[in-house]
Formats: sequence, C-alpha cells, structure tokens
Amino acid sequence: MSSILFRFLALAIILAIAIIVNVCVGDVCLTPSAAFQAITGDQSQSSLNEVLWQIRLPRICVAMVVGTALAVSGYVLQALSRNSLADPYLTGVSSGAGLAVALAMICNASFSFIPAAAFIGGLLASLLVASMARGPGGLSVSRLLLSGVGLSAICSAFITMILIHASSVAQGQGLFFWLAGGIAGRTWSEVTPSFLYTLVGILIALAMSKQIRLLSLGAQSAQALGLDVARAQWMLLAAAVLMCGAAVSISGLVGFVGLIAPHLARRLYGQDERMQIVCAAMLGMTLVLLSDLAARTLGQGQELPLGTLLSLIGGPFFLWLISRQNKEVLQS
Repeated sequence: MSSILFRFLALAIILAIAIIVNVCVGDVCLTPSAAFQAITGDQSQSSLNEVLWQIRLPRICVAMVVGTALAVSGYVLQALSRNSLADPYLTGVSSGAGLAVALAMICNASFSFIPAAAFIGGLLASLLVASMARGPGGLSVSRLLLSGVGLSAICSAFITMILIHASSVAQGQGLFFWLAGGIAGRTWSEVTPSFLYTLVGILIALAMSKQIRLLSLGAQSAQALGLDVARAQWMLLAAAVLMCGAAVSISGLVGFVGLIAPHLARRLYGQDERMQIVCAAMLGMTLVLLSDLAARTLGQGQELPLGTLLSLIGGPFFLWLISRQNKEVLQS
C-alpha cells in the first residue's frame, strides 16, 4: 500500500470517527448503537429520533458543507495566487460576503436571500481585489494579498458601523453572534442551497484540475502551453467565490479553514490536483466537525463561537507558515 493511499484511508477513518462522535455527543449522550437505532426510526426512540434528525444531523451536514466549501475555495485561491498564505478570509472574499449578509440581515431580508447576498458580496469583493491585482502577466500575488487585506479592513469597519446602528439590541446581538461564526440551530432548509453551490464549485475545480496544474507553473508558462490564462483564472475565481459565499451564508465569518486544509492536502497527498482537492475537502470537514464539537462541549452551559475557536487554531498555524517561508528564503 502506497503512503498516499494509507494517508487517505487514515483521513477517511478520522472523518468517519468525527461524524460518529458528533452524532453521539451532546446534551444527551448516546452510544453508537442507540444513535443508529434512533436514526433508522425505532419507535421506542422517537424523542431521540427527533433530536438527531432535527438538530444534530442538520448541524453535522452544515459543518461538512462549510468545511468543504472553505477548504476547496482556499485551495483554488492558493493555486491562483501561487501562494500558500492565500485564504478566503485574507483575500477579502469572506469579508465582502459577510458585509453583504450583514446588510441583508439588518434590512430584515428573508433567509432564502442570504446565500444570494453572500455570493453577490463575495463576487463584488473578488472583482475589486482581482482588478487591483491584475497585471500584464495575470494576477499579481503581492497585490492580491495586499488588496484583500485592505478590503477586509474596510468591510470590517462597515460591519462594525452596522452593528452599532442596529435597530434593536436583539438584532445587533444576533448579527454579532452570526459574524463570530457558528452553525447552531441550522435546519435542513438551510443546508440545501449551500450544498448545491458548494457542489457546483467543487465540480468546476475538479474539471479544471489540469488548468490548475498549468497555472502553478506561472501565467507566462501556462500561456505558452496554450492555456487561456485569463479565462481560467476568472472561472476558478468564480468557483472560489461561489463556495465561499455558500459557507459564509450559513456559518458567518469562519476563518483559516481555507488556509490549513489546502496546505496539509498539498503536503500529504502527492502532486495530483484532484486528489489534493478531495483530501482538502475531507480535511476541511474534519476540522470544522471537531471544532464545532469543541465549541458546544467546552463551554459550561454556553456555546463558544466556532469562528473564535478556529482562529485560535489558524492564527498560530499562519504564523508558523510565515516563519517557515522566511527560513526557506534564508536557506536559498
């Protein structure tokens, strides 16, 4: 058995364990057998059946969708920028989507409009950042990241102003907790749109795996090999925005999943882009599932914000990546 296949199977087992633990652990703890009987509709387990089908399973599905969307979106953005530090949160896409959702929520828009608002906000943010980062040789890595950081700061300032001028305390608190990141209380009706958006984005990324490989060589090299660089860049950017918008619409601003999962996928799962995309999605699912489990079990009587927990994990990881790149530059 090759090392890559072994790592893939190990990741699949860890993901399966994370799903089972999330099903069984909560205010009411269950054994795996009791949970299985309740899920399959045992009439003697009717109350547990309702808890699992209406609360835990939708939440688990949301966690998996969010983890997949952010991980694959981060993978695509890192491939476009050719920089392992690129992330939907750092490139302004998440902040743009978050600002749009904040405006929609403050205007009392229906929830069915929230995913569309997130996509529109993320799209506008990505178009602005991409236009500022565009150069004769394609997207400039440094300008892309700097523009994203600047736009994130601006969007965060506007979101703060919206919070301050919320029409009611309850509305302001609801918006604050949503922006802090979390997937509590999500229902099946909220899972479907985000799942469809994420599925479309993943299919685009998988279908364009060869283009991603060519873009990794640099825009000029890719163009010399016959690739329409501009078209490929914009299609991949649209896929990343679609997935990021889908995640933000149901989880709020959850950062660093799109930084950690793609980096680990590239390091652990070979050079095949399709394998890396699939494993990045699985790593993203596992990371969000375990973080959400910690969010609802570590707090004493109160759920911790998912985005805060992931920032505590992702912040040190980001600093480690920077220090690692600095060492590589010094050694070269």
